[in-house]
Amino acid sequence: METIPHNDCLKIGYLQKPHGVRGEVVLQFEPEFGASLEKEPVLLLEIDGLLVPYFPEEQGIRFRTDVTALLKFSWVESELQAKEICGCQVYMKKADRIEEQGEDSLHDLIGFKLIDKKIGIIGRIENVEDYGGNLVIQLTWEGKEILIPFNEDFLIRFDDRKREIEMECPEGIFDLN
Repeated sequence: METIPHNDCLKIGYLQKPHGVRGEVVLQFEPEFGASLEKEPVLLLEIDGLLVPYFPEEQGIRFRTDVTALLKFSWVESELQAKEICGCQVYMKKADRIEEQGEDSLHDLIGFKLIDKKIGIIGRIENVEDYGGNLVIQLTWEGKEILIPFNEDFLIRFDDRKREIEMECPEGIFDLN
């Protein structure tokens, strides 16, 4: 039996929990895969280390937020069947990914050097999260995890070539964390 190799696929999220009694499940996914999910691709669930294809029904993906959707798969007809697949990691084939045009991914900022106007070099950006439209930069400074709201009002300089961002971080932000 031939299996689907993990390196041909991208992990997009996981199945959180059942929704209702007709077999729907809640998919928690990374926002950069939203456009790809709109095309209702075959999704691959990791079950016992293998990637198993699951087919969304026509109109089987309903978006709730920019990172969650309700899924209705063919052959999953009950709450019990939905519970059996919850917790599974969800993948899609790399070929099914749609790159969003004209919009850089927030994850492109990972690795940029963050410089504060007063303090100087803070460190490299480790993660960027979107909390309902509020962007938050995560990095480590002096051994502590620091969360900094990213707002254009704080931005002084953005140098894509040098991979640097200079900001005037909010007063006291380094004392809070």
